Amino acid sequence: MTAALVPAGSTAWTPTRRALRLGWALVSGVLSWSWRHTRWVLLVAALAFLTRLLPDGPVLAEWLLLLGWVAPALVATVWVTFWPVSYRRSVAGPAARVRWVCWARRRWPHLARECGLSVNREQTPTRSARLVGALTTGPAPALPKVWVHPRLCSATARGVTLTLTVRARTGQTVDDLEAVAPALAAAAGARSFRCRAVSPSMIEYDLVMSDRLTAVREATAPTDVRVDAVPLGRRQDDTAWVLPVTGRHTLVVGCSGSGKGSIFWGVCAGLAPAVRAGLVCLWGIDLKRGVEIGMGRHLFHRVATTPSEALDVLAALRVVIDQRGHRMAGHSRLHTPTPSDPLHVVAIDELAVLTAYTDPEIRKEASRLLAEILTQGRALGVVVLACVQDPRKEVIGLRGLFTQTIALRLRSAEETRMVLGDGTADLAPAHRISPATPGVAWVIDEDGTADRVRADYWPDRLVREVATHHPAPALHAHDIGSATLEMEEASNSEGQASAVASASPRARKPRSPRKPRQPRQPRPAPFNGGSSRSGGEAA
Repeated sequence: MTAALVPAGSTAWTPTRRALRLGWALVSGVLSWSWRHTRWVLLVAALAFLTRLLPDGPVLAEWLLLLGWVAPALVATVWVTFWPVSYRRSVAGPAARVRWVCWARRRWPHLARECGLSVNREQTPTRSARLVGALTTGPAPALPKVWVHPRLCSATARGVTLTLTVRARTGQTVDDLEAVAPALAAAAGARSFRCRAVSPSMIEYDLVMSDRLTAVREATAPTDVRVDAVPLGRRQDDTAWVLPVTGRHTLVVGCSGSGKGSIFWGVCAGLAPAVRAGLVCLWGIDLKRGVEIGMGRHLFHRVATTPSEALDVLAALRVVIDQRGHRMAGHSRLHTPTPSDPLHVVAIDELAVLTAYTDPEIRKEASRLLAEILTQGRALGVVVLACVQDPRKEVIGLRGLFTQTIALRLRSAEETRMVLGDGTADLAPAHRISPATPGVAWVIDEDGTADRVRADYWPDRLVREVATHHPAPALHAHDIGSATLEMEEASNSEGQASAVASASPRARKPRSPRKPRQPRQPRPAPFNGGSSRSGGEAA
């Protein structure tokens, strides 16, 4: 009968379904709120039960239940359902921060003891106890033992981060406090952590209680002209992650699919307005047949897709360094980008192909040129951005010359130590990054602390759009082409000279005169001792 009244595919029941879904959402929200606030609900219920004993108790009890339990639960459910961001910012966030701070202050002695920061020592006797012990005879009574904890100086919360400032007890160092950071974060239920030394005896633990890096965020087209630094994404405390560019050589290391392209285009496309303004000149080396750089080819002054072309690019940059060094000598120690003298950024994808997996001659020459650029180019306005998968020393022998490194998802703790340095496998576990979160990485800040970040995602559509709107100007090609032309003319002249030398017949070296022969001396006659003896015998 219902099927006859309501044909298949009809939308007559749509308002009813929506009402049912809304009613179920409200009921489940009230129950969930009641479960999270069990103590408050029990208190209101107890007060309502006692109120019923009064003369007008039943009516007052109903109003108490309505205003103390049902109304707050309904308001919170409607608020969090329709305006979740506002509810999180105004109610859930402050309540959580208060709860974190109270928990840390109340549980700090237990946390310090369980994490190995406390020590059990004999209690120091008071003055009266020492006096009584001196007057009495016999063995001294055993002194009670007490737990001595590091001092929790402050506990504050901001955003999703709980910050604990701890002063070391006597006999402890900052290294001892830093070593227990993973255990302290696990006990607090933190998603991640970072710690930094405030003084030789004090340390700050930043415990990130909620992970804000799980969601993928798409990048936006840049509009501001930036040369010194570019925004790449966000940090684990939900603040902006800005990567310095000027005066920095950057090495990005990560497995295949870890998100190296997000950092690569975050830097190159982030500098696009500066490229259009003539303040930055991009050089590209893509040894994956140009697949990566081909999306934004118009941003680059010159692109190399083979190892031999990469050698030409590195040689041209070396010429730029030589010319700029002669001009800056005695006038300035740090280059300032201008439209006539821009900052040169060479972006290399798959550096290992150039330094480890090519012909020995090309490998040797590329390592030599790249070493010169890494050691001399920073102050002269020539910086390197290199991406690689394998961080081993035999693959990247020059990794110690890069001034900042970014560790995406790695394979082992040993690789983490190779990229970020000794002692970072526990503080910056890049080998524990999930494969489901490309773009998540660990970096070492300028103050030496490790921080977790995530780069924004750059789709192909956005890369092509940015490259189309911010192409490299022709002025760069003219200015830099003169240096490249000089280098090519020099190499051509050397090649022609060597060819002419090989084609002409080789002149024979004049032979030195022989020494005059000395006349032979007559050979001395042999001594005939036998005949003498025979003569004597005959005599």
